[in-house]
Amino acid sequence: MTLGGASPHKVAMNTWIIAAAAAFALLTANTAEACLPPPPPPPELGESDEAYAARVAAWQAEREAEAARWRADQQTRLWDEADSVILARIVRVRPFETAMFGTSQRVTLRGVRALKGRAYTNRFTLNYTDGTSCGPLPAFDAITGNVGDTFVIFIRGGRPNQSRVQGTAAPNAITDDRIRALLAAG
Repeated sequence: MTLGGASPHKVAMNTWIIAAAAAFALLTANTAEACLPPPPPPPELGESDEAYAARVAAWQAEREAEAARWRADQQTRLWDEADSVILARIVRVRPFETAMFGTSQRVTLRGVRALKGRAYTNRFTLNYTDGTSCGPLPAFDAITGNVGDTFVIFIRGGRPNQSRVQGTAAPNAITDDRIRALLAAG
């Protein structure tokens, strides 16, 4: 007798292998693995390879759509709460050591133009200051940029500095229509 095209022995072996892999992952997990996305759902009993592949593709598409909605909501919130939003260019990159994550970089940026609020042209630096099991904080994409790269900088509370920057986003990652229109008007 077979179950979904597989013998009971094969189903039992596959179940055992998956259970062993899960136990191994739990026993050897380090902090960086704690925030990995969950795996796709397992195949259902009797499901064809094609049907399973289609179900996994739909599941992945929904995860990506949820992530896009979260990013859009985040940008809207950052824009609404910011006193100023500027476009800034990285003018310097230096190595920077963090206790939790080792070598990263410290970036120095300079405001290019205002998108909202006051125009700031002073230089300011950003680097990782903390971390979680998901990775370093703050999670500013500008910290991983290169000299010459530009980023939208969301600021609250005055002149931009490490504590007043609330978020950063590369111009090509902007989804908020208000910000995109201002960037295009540039």
